[in-house]
Amino acid sequence: MLKIGVIGYGLRISGMIEQMKVFDIPFKISAIVDPRAKQLAQLAKGGPEQGYVIRYDENLVRDAVIYETADEMLEKAELDGVMIGTRCYLHTEMACKVAKKNIPLFLEKPVAITFDQIKKLDAAFKKVSAPTVISFPLRLTPMVQIVKNIIDSGRLGDIQHVVAVNDVPYGSVYFNYWYRNYDEVGGLFLQKATHDFDYVFYLLGNKPRYICAMKSQRIYGQKDKPFELLCRDCEERYECIESPFNLFYRRFQGEKVVWNEWQKCMFSKEIKNEDSGNAIIEMENGVQVSYTQNFFVRNQTVARRGARLYGYKGTVDFDWYRGTIVIHDHVMPKKETIEFTAQMSHFGGDRELVYDFLMAMKEGRPSRSPMSAGITSALTCLWARESAETRKFCEIKMP
Repeated sequence: MLKIGVIGYGLRISGMIEQMKVFDIPFKISAIVDPRAKQLAQLAKGGPEQGYVIRYDENLVRDAVIYETADEMLEKAELDGVMIGTRCYLHTEMACKVAKKNIPLFLEKPVAITFDQIKKLDAAFKKVSAPTVISFPLRLTPMVQIVKNIIDSGRLGDIQHVVAVNDVPYGSVYFNYWYRNYDEVGGLFLQKATHDFDYVFYLLGNKPRYICAMKSQRIYGQKDKPFELLCRDCEERYECIESPFNLFYRRFQGEKVVWNEWQKCMFSKEIKNEDSGNAIIEMENGVQVSYTQNFFVRNQTVARRGARLYGYKGTVDFDWYRGTIVIHDHVMPKKETIEFTAQMSHFGGDRELVYDFLMAMKEGRPSRSPMSAGITSALTCLWARESAETRKFCEIKMP
């Protein structure tokens, strides 16, 4: 029976724990560090003050010991592995504590949100031999694995150019929920682009060298509204298209109007998260990558996430929302389309992540989304943010 300690028992980690059950590998949650640990059953029921409902299995947590701090848990509990699902600004601090124990770790992204944190994380894990699984599901999705095989086969020739895009249909969460707290998340390159940069680097089998980036805040955070203003208390609640009233009335979401205790004004003046961003990256081998992300499309039919990778012999184009891979031949006038028909959590990558974590604990098997990938992606995001704020090209290196 594998014994797991959890630091930060929120929506994401509870969902991953639920995914782990499908492999029929015995495990239990032996220790928990979370200020709400005694309310997990209630959090699983939901309520007007919650923006989410966690997954909760009483059988898994029945014998779990609740600790006040991560230090206490790591000192007293006998664990086969640790999962970290705190808010983003705590990821580095908690990971560095686990590094001292040299046991398997599942770490949510981003692995760091400041240059100081990324340096500390890099130093802390240089001598860690136990596998670390970074929560990068996209690189492990069936779609990316097929594209990787196509690229590595040489069918397209060497990849010379990449265009990646992420039009996020659920972007409101970064402006009306806790993600709007910039000091806790570090901006949306670190929240979203960290995934996309990672799968692109994985497909190319190369590291980034230079970056230039821009970001804009032209929509959200542009009104003189208090930061803590709830939609239900706003005088514009019946006119604003982002209010619970109009999410139901005009945008046909849900079965009725629900005024909750968590949805805050997306236009509050203190919001710092960008509503769109762009980056151009030069890889070490000279290949250029362009990336764009958008957070105000708010419509599933507009949603896009994927990339085009261009070789001299052919181009491959894939999109997770569309569920297709298209291979365009540059020599013959033909194309091939591969369609995916199943709905999968994080497009099928989540179960690969938890399988890797289970195998890391059970057999010491290496991770397919290691700490080195987490550091490279976060470092690229940090330099993207730096470039956007200074209007300069930046070399992607450890500061």
